[in-house]
Amino acid sequence: MEFLYLSPEFPPNFANFILALDRHGANVWAMGESDFYDMPERLRNAIRYYVRADLTSVDAVDRALEELLYAKTAMGSPGHFDVVESHNEIWLGTEAHINRILNIPGIRPGDLDRLKKKSAMKRQFAACGLTTARGERLKDAAHGLDLAKEIGFPLILKPDEGVGASRIHKVSDPGQLKKLLSALGADYFMEAFVDAPIVSYDGLVDGNGGLLFENTLTYGDGVLDYVHGKDTFFYVERRIPKPLLNIGRQLVKTFEIRRKFFHFEFFFMDGTYMPIEINCRPPGGAILDMMNYSVDDDLFNAYARMITASGQVSMAANKKFYCAYVGRRNRNYVYTHGQLQQRLGDALVEFGENPKIFQEAMSRYRYIIRSPNRERLLKMAGDIQRTKA
Repeated sequence: MEFLYLSPEFPPNFANFILALDRHGANVWAMGESDFYDMPERLRNAIRYYVRADLTSVDAVDRALEELLYAKTAMGSPGHFDVVESHNEIWLGTEAHINRILNIPGIRPGDLDRLKKKSAMKRQFAACGLTTARGERLKDAAHGLDLAKEIGFPLILKPDEGVGASRIHKVSDPGQLKKLLSALGADYFMEAFVDAPIVSYDGLVDGNGGLLFENTLTYGDGVLDYVHGKDTFFYVERRIPKPLLNIGRQLVKTFEIRRKFFHFEFFFMDGTYMPIEINCRPPGGAILDMMNYSVDDDLFNAYARMITASGQVSMAANKKFYCAYVGRRNRNYVYTHGQLQQRLGDALVEFGENPKIFQEAMSRYRYIIRSPNRERLLKMAGDIQRTKA
């Protein structure tokens, strides 16, 4: 198995994919934007050869590919790749480009619109008969002002193709909208603001689209609220509601997800799951780790087994625990970290400071806790985030 991994350095916990692939006998080659020696030693040791390149530049990627293929031949390895993967949405286009020019099975540039653009997703949702928030891709500023009259305020402006909460604006009045429309670039999407809880349907599928693992998250608030300063909180549920399961499985087929992780988001409103967007990648940050903690199993290892066909691919289906991510910033909290360690005991399975690039949305510090009981989990989360009056 000749595996090309894009951006092995980020996010840091995704190094576990490369370590698992190496354990299962894959030759892992890599291309990324960091200096090789800035990566942990164990990660460097699992990579056969690495080329540093600007992954946003097609020319740079092509040159890096030439170097990698030359190195493979010089080292006595086959002069091809079997799989290209990044697990990071920002490099999905790079992955599709490499698949096309080297004729590797996987996504192609023609797949990117339906997998990355909000407007294309919205059309697919409608074709499935699913209700969504009213919204359209903007043609120009005049179209935006006219559409706002139909949608009403507040509303959301977001890039038609974007990741997370980057460049998303909640707009409260026509004056604010006019200023934004005059400053924003092209390719924006306008949508009605929906005040409802957000949940996810996440998982992993094999090369035939067969589901290997399924999961759901409940968010305490939206990512935009976290970016604006709220302490981050969300948790893995032990069971997926049947209506969400049915819709999620339908969308996996509709979007033809293959040999990939996925992360779909929904509003839960009046007993209905309204799709927001799909992501053809693992959920971000520590969520894969949380899934592992919830079942006491290893998705990184399951993925490697699937790719290398080195054994039966199975994951524990029974969720033993609810598992929560609880963020803290630089506030005057009731309990110190030392006091929390004593109070939480074995329920605290991970604590750490997030990489700076994550801190705006994910808070500075992360506490990952788990419990078989939801009420206890919520009580512990409240203790972690409780501030002094």
